[in-house]
Amino acid sequence: MTEKPSDTSNHQRLREMYLHLTPQGAVIPYGICIDCNDHIWVASKGGLFKFDVDEKKLLFERKNPFPKKMAPYCQVLYHDNKIIYAITEDKQKLTEFRIFDLEGNMQHESFIDGKIQNMVVSPSGDVFMTKQPDSDESIIYRTSIDCPLGWDEFCSIDNIAFQAMCVLDENTIAVATVDLPVNMYSKQSLKWIDIENQKITGTFSEKGKEDGKIFFPRGMCKHGDDLIVMDKTGRLQRFNREGHFLENAARIDAYLGNGLLVLKDEAIITCSGIVLDKNGTTICDDWLERIRLDGSTWETEPLSSS
Repeated sequence: MTEKPSDTSNHQRLREMYLHLTPQGAVIPYGICIDCNDHIWVASKGGLFKFDVDEKKLLFERKNPFPKKMAPYCQVLYHDNKIIYAITEDKQKLTEFRIFDLEGNMQHESFIDGKIQNMVVSPSGDVFMTKQPDSDESIIYRTSIDCPLGWDEFCSIDNIAFQAMCVLDENTIAVATVDLPVNMYSKQSLKWIDIENQKITGTFSEKGKEDGKIFFPRGMCKHGDDLIVMDKTGRLQRFNREGHFLENAARIDAYLGNGLLVLKDEAIITCSGIVLDKNGTTICDDWLERIRLDGSTWETEPLSSS
């Protein structure tokens, strides 16, 4: 079944985008975080980048010369003046895990078997990781940012894959799950995990494109006491701690958003897609998009004839 034509304005993003990433080499971005100096870090297949977004200035880069060899879902996190960065080589299925200071000096380097799916950090410095499934069992792993030399099995489940996560507080993780094998017909849900007891304590939402339902979440963030979930439809849906749907906080074009960061009452989203350049040529492009969490949407505007 084909999708209905989009009525959003992805054809205008080149002139409206918050920060253009492609010229800097940050191609196919996924992870995004902000440090204590309000600088934004982006993890992409093209490498790790630090920006002063207000000045549109690149402050640090660790470029990957072979971005096409990298697997999806590279991650970057900020915690206590440290930057946590993970990227996977696709064919070797080996994840490079590194910790940097805010100047880009590497403080730790190690390697993890398997392809990373998602990574989050708790207020106390525990790092949680999901991997892309290669068996019928899916595991959330945990380590400490102070001594990340080994990863312990934190929580496991059979015939279901753990994917995107969000730490809501010191004792609660929200995680998106999808039935295996993963395909467009797979059942999906969101789950609560009790960190202290390492157990799933609740399940809410289900697969769908209607309000309150999810379609392959790409990123989740805490916003106040609530949970913001961005999925492939481009919706940024708000759920409360009981798992009840509250509202569509914002909506962008479908399939463009790869990751998000929530700041105050807006989201900053890593995007990849097809846009029109100033010469009217369609190009593959990568950028940061900013949208308010007040029900805002991208709306179609007529293309100029010039």
